[in-house]
Amino acid sequence: MDLYQIKNLWKGALLLSAVAIGALTLWYTEQFAARLRAEEERRVELWAEAVTSIVQSDPEADLTLATRIIELNTTIPLILTDANGVVLNHRNLSARDTSSVAIEAELKRMMAYADPILVHLLPGVDQFIYRNESTNLRRLRFYPRFLLGIIGTYILLAYIGFSRARKAEQDRVWTGMARETAHQLGTPLSALYGWTALLEEDGASPAAVAEIKKDLARLQTVADRFSKIGIDGKGQLGDVSELVHHTVDYLQRRSSEDITFTVELPENFPHIPMQPVLLGWVVENLMRNAMDAMDGKGDLTISGQVLARKIILDVTDSGKGMTPRVKRSVFNPGFTTKTRGWGLGLSLSKRIIEAGHKGHLTVYRSAPGEGSTFRIELPS
Repeated sequence: MDLYQIKNLWKGALLLSAVAIGALTLWYTEQFAARLRAEEERRVELWAEAVTSIVQSDPEADLTLATRIIELNTTIPLILTDANGVVLNHRNLSARDTSSVAIEAELKRMMAYADPILVHLLPGVDQFIYRNESTNLRRLRFYPRFLLGIIGTYILLAYIGFSRARKAEQDRVWTGMARETAHQLGTPLSALYGWTALLEEDGASPAAVAEIKKDLARLQTVADRFSKIGIDGKGQLGDVSELVHHTVDYLQRRSSEDITFTVELPENFPHIPMQPVLLGWVVENLMRNAMDAMDGKGDLTISGQVLARKIILDVTDSGKGMTPRVKRSVFNPGFTTKTRGWGLGLSLSKRIIEAGHKGHLTVYRSAPGEGSTFRIELPS
């Protein structure tokens, strides 16, 4: 199990824990609310008994307790109707509108909320009490949801903030490593150029010296690429078509004869602001990955198109393709499916395109056994 799988497992476990805590909180709240609702029903029944006692009592009886029970209900909304459903009285309605229409609408909600409580006043005289949940009960249901929402929003914002800070720190680390690598390459390159001059003076084979110079030029290009990583800016106007053809020519001479290279670029490909050294590195890196995916045999196509305000480059191979999991992780620093390599190429390529050229680099299409297409989108 690699590092990213372990990290994803931790993320999944934390997410499941958060969902479980939220579900447990809501479940407990609902259980408590159900008990409170039952308690309110008993209070309304007691209220109904108090009303009955007052109506049926002897004129000289002490009705202080019954009257006190009726007065203590200040939170449970009630509507009293006769046997025909005509509203006789109401109490603790939350709506400010006390018109007959508003009260009838509230009565319908109460009918849907719970069954009415029968009040048997006199023989042949019955009334019904309808109720709704109290203000306290509504607050009890609302508060945990509100609190969980606030906590969830805070966690989300904190996660976004930490992720951006971590990404910025990773960018600084990779940029520092790249520039330090370029700096370290500078000294031996200068010495090697001097040795080639001495070899020419000593009459060494011109062909051998020429090949050494080509390799030194290649090393110098690599050093220039590393030194320019992290330098943001529009760069200079350049010909993307020429850059692509140059990269294809370079790799075609150094690849298997069983790989067929195809370039399909329109003739009106515009010149765009770019950093040629870095953009060429991205194209080369995508092509090398495509060649590795095909195991030295297949078709590699570089196609392009011009849209309204951007140009698109697609690097398509006929290799083994990627699973959805690999597609999601392929741009993460350190992720690689190869036995060799550090897994930095695609991560740096994405940063070069997005930070250095204000474009996008994505896996446009890929499936196991059907090859892959990486897409570069650049503003024109």
